[in-house]
Amino acid sequence: MSEAAFPVGHKFADTAPALLDAARVAAYADASGDRNPIHLDEDAARAAGLPGTIVHGMLMMGHFERALRGWLPGTDIRSLQIRFLRPLAVGARMTISGRVAKLLPGEVPEMIVRLTVQDDAGQSVSIGDATVRAGNI
Repeated sequence: MSEAAFPVGHKFADTAPALLDAARVAAYADASGDRNPIHLDEDAARAAGLPGTIVHGMLMMGHFERALRGWLPGTDIRSLQIRFLRPLAVGARMTISGRVAKLLPGEVPEMIVRLTVQDDAGQSVSIGDATVRAGNI
């Protein structure tokens, strides 16, 4: 595909909703070593002022990579930034949407893809930007 195949504003298909339940969050905590009780213990999360346990931000961020590679196989992710807008409750489903925000000229073109995570209720949970380089853009 040429660069023109993905003009600024191009929207990628939303990802299938991913369920981030307690078992998945606990497995991530074990793998990452991040056993902060706000992710694993309802009482500790409430004591910290949260309505209940919340998903690790880095676990959500890992789903950005999966979305990018699904939309653009063989993608070289040059950078990825995320801003958290509100916590995602453990047991919620998240959907990722993406659109081309900017094309970056160069010998090998790159583009910035704006990523948005929404919860079950359609509330934006986080937004991010990925700078990607792919041989097929």
